[in-house]
Amino acid sequence: MKKLDTTRQTCAAAVLIALAALAGCGDGPAEPSSPSLSGEWVGQVASELSTVSFDFRLSEGDTGTVTGTVSLQEEGLMLSGTVSGLHAHPNVSLTLEFTIAGQGTSLTYSGQLVSEDSMRGTVRFPDDPPLALELDRRGG
Repeated sequence: MKKLDTTRQTCAAAVLIALAALAGCGDGPAEPSSPSLSGEWVGQVASELSTVSFDFRLSEGDTGTVTGTVSLQEEGLMLSGTVSGLHAHPNVSLTLEFTIAGQGTSLTYSGQLVSEDSMRGTVRFPDDPPLALELDRRGG
């Protein structure tokens, strides 16, 4: 009878050790995932002379590569262009390419994703100082 109790205790101890070892396995807690830029983003740049509205439709790949389209509207003038860039959370850098009167021109956006639905940064028009551009996810 004593031998049976010892065997049970040994088995119980072995099970507890195995469970403790299993609990220690793995890569630890999962890293929080970076919010994706995929979706529609809107914002405005206001200056003394006018207000320019931006409408981005972005798609972010697994490596943080961002592509998409952008529409820019200023007092009846509307331009459409392409977007390419990188999201290395929280940093965002985008190049906006437009063709105006047969000439290509680029704008740059540099900012940070401050929440899942909000980006804060600056847009730079050629030959101009950077202007603040806050973007919010449409529907966010």
